[in-house]
Amino acid sequence: MSRKWFLLAALPLAALTSAHAWADPGEIQRILEAKEAAWDAGDGEAWARDYQEDAGLVNLFGTRFNDRATNAKRHTEVLQGPFAGTSLSVDVQDITMLSDDTAFAEALLRVSNIASMPAGLPDRGDGVLHTRMSFLLEHDGHHGWQIRFGQNTAVHR
Repeated sequence: MSRKWFLLAALPLAALTSAHAWADPGEIQRILEAKEAAWDAGDGEAWARDYQEDAGLVNLFGTRFNDRATNAKRHTEVLQGPFAGTSLSVDVQDITMLSDDTAFAEALLRVSNIASMPAGLPDRGDGVLHTRMSFLLEHDGHHGWQIRFGQNTAVHR
């Protein structure tokens, strides 16, 4: 009888402590790597698609954008302006599951084929910009994984 009682008590606890199916770092990696296609297409809307409506983003110059729409608008301007025709490579370095529905990810970004490096960004003379980008992601039942906040930092080496 005591063994049966133990199993009945332990079963709900096991269910609570087991990872949910959506706690999959592979899905987060796919979201971040999809940024490459959006960038290469010059599509700011696609770039911002995986951000929450009220997600924050701090760009390379320290400017904070407070929502997805502003993020998309600014990326459209950049991708049709100084970074038109460039190519993005995303190398996801780490994904840490903070909880079943929260994750932190870091990626190295490499923008190549820059004709003229914008003022204020590190210029190695090879037409390549290296950055490190951090993402806080959240999962909910309606939208799946989305970026809650992003911070991009130029790598000066």
